[in-house]
Amino acid sequence: MFESSVIEVDGVFVGVILHDGPLEPYRFRAMHERVTQMDGDTLPTFEAAVSRARARYRMGHYRAPRALDITRCRA
Repeated sequence: MFESSVIEVDGVFVGVILHDGPLEPYRFRAMHERVTQMDGDTLPTFEAAVSRARARYRMGHYRAPRALDITRCRA
């Protein structure tokens, strides 16, 4: 491994970006449940990896509220 960087979003540790060499792409390893879909993704630049991790994390933060279940349980 050539280089690794910790990624935090709003003070929360979300993952690690790994870079094996100057000609290799960046790889993301997820450490938070909001970014698990990105685990193992390869990205062309460090900035692209950070930007995608931030976007994915913040999308999970603003979830729409669930609709109330109107059905009643009868005993």
